[in-house]
Amino acid sequence: MTAMAIETSAVTSTRMADGLLVRLAGELGTETLTDLRSTLLSPLPDGCRDVVVDAGDVTAVEFEALALVFAAWAWAEDHGARFLLSRASAEFEAVLEDNGVSEDLPRLSELPSAPAAPVIPLQRVAVG
Repeated sequence: MTAMAIETSAVTSTRMADGLLVRLAGELGTETLTDLRSTLLSPLPDGCRDVVVDAGDVTAVEFEALALVFAAWAWAEDHGARFLLSRASAEFEAVLEDNGVSEDLPRLSELPSAPAAPVIPLQRVAVG
């Protein structure tokens, strides 16, 4: 697997062969907009099928930063990739709720679970 990590104060991204993982942390405000924009709205790598955003460590979100997350969703889909939110902190969820969009972003948790592994029968024992 090929991976490349790019890290800033509030935005960490890891590009993999078939996707992009973006971790958001701390306060997402005016000072992080450039990093957010360059990470979330850059051309996707060839073969990128998924853009996954982890916002589980976000402590505050300004409206402009939230708008960039939504723009990234549209950007990913326009370029043939799925956009999924994997985790969201209580603060991030509160901002989504306050803006009336808490149910809008696609969530990783909404994907169907992998099918259960088939049961492998035990070896039969000869009765003799």
